[in-house]
Amino acid sequence: MRRLVRVARFVALFVALFVALFVAPPLLPAQGTGTLSVTVTATQTGVSLPYAVVALPDRGIERFTDAGGRALIVALPAGSYDIAVRRIGFAPYRGRVVIEAGVVTSTPVTLAQIPVQLTGMLVRPREACTKPGMPDRARDPAVYDVVELLRENADQFRLLTSQYPFRYATQRVLAAVADSAVFVQTVDTLVAESKSLGGYRPGRVVRERRASGGRTETTMSIPVLSDIAAPSFIANHCFHFGGVVNEGAETWVRLEVRAADKLRSPDVHGTFFLDSATAQLRRMDLEMSRPDLLPRRLQGIRTVAVSTTFREITPGLSLIDRVCAINWQKPFQRRGSRHPVELQQLTAYRFDAAPPDAPMVSAYSSPQWQPRTQLGRDVLWCDGMGTSG
Repeated sequence: MRRLVRVARFVALFVALFVALFVAPPLLPAQGTGTLSVTVTATQTGVSLPYAVVALPDRGIERFTDAGGRALIVALPAGSYDIAVRRIGFAPYRGRVVIEAGVVTSTPVTLAQIPVQLTGMLVRPREACTKPGMPDRARDPAVYDVVELLRENADQFRLLTSQYPFRYATQRVLAAVADSAVFVQTVDTLVAESKSLGGYRPGRVVRERRASGGRTETTMSIPVLSDIAAPSFIANHCFHFGGVVNEGAETWVRLEVRAADKLRSPDVHGTFFLDSATAQLRRMDLEMSRPDLLPRRLQGIRTVAVSTTFREITPGLSLIDRVCAINWQKPFQRRGSRHPVELQQLTAYRFDAAPPDAPMVSAYSSPQWQPRTQLGRDVLWCDGMGTSG
């Protein structure tokens, strides 16, 4: 009898819990969601700004705007959010938005263009880097602004490769340059994924590891564009204005970057060329610093120079187009010396899901170089890098 009573009590308790959890209304109503619609235009002209980045930092959300300057963020829990909007060449916007359940909250944002000041900027030669980090904004505001524009280019590239993964194919040419000729050795095609880009660490550009058979294998991890925005890169380099370059109809601002003297192993110096009208990065030249600190077996290397150009796949959005790397041997002036060269040319890309208004797939022509041929030295568009100083 007592056992039957205990069973009855257990059944009653189970029924009560079931009613409380699954039948009775919740004590707190479920939170509704809303939508945020942001339209970004230029303050001076009212023109829509594609590929501005709309961010809700508290939720880790970032979105590109489309060709009409619009970005839509859906299913946001009702509440108040910090919002940040930035675009290459424009001063960033920061504000706050309130999202209501079941409502589309429209937020117009205007961004003021940052003019690149070419007058009054002093060209400085390469010098020691004893105080690395961002330029002093009060003492050197124009250079500070150019570094910020470079970082915005780098951050846009980071967002592109992280949120819009893609595969890309490049034609790779391995060759050697000597005197007035380039000797082509091999020509092949490389296919890689955007997630494989990057991996820079200060003072760890040259890395060694044990390979099969007990051999020591040396690799050089050159920073890619997304690495340039990293605090670790900024904290270990100095920046100054290097003058202007006229390239066709464009005027490029030249930003010189110097590795910190405190680094006791090879890193990179650099030169970055930004279009003065759009602030888009057009070319990035990097050169190994402190080759004298290379391992003994690599002391025959005078320096390694790498130049990268960028291709706009749609206005305001670029991918890496060409890469030219030359391994200058000692002494590079000696007649008959051969210096290894690697060239890469973008031939195609395919996004998993394309960014707003960008082609999902594109293919490009490339030079029809053939293995075991000899070409004029003028085919090397990065030939002059790393041969001075």
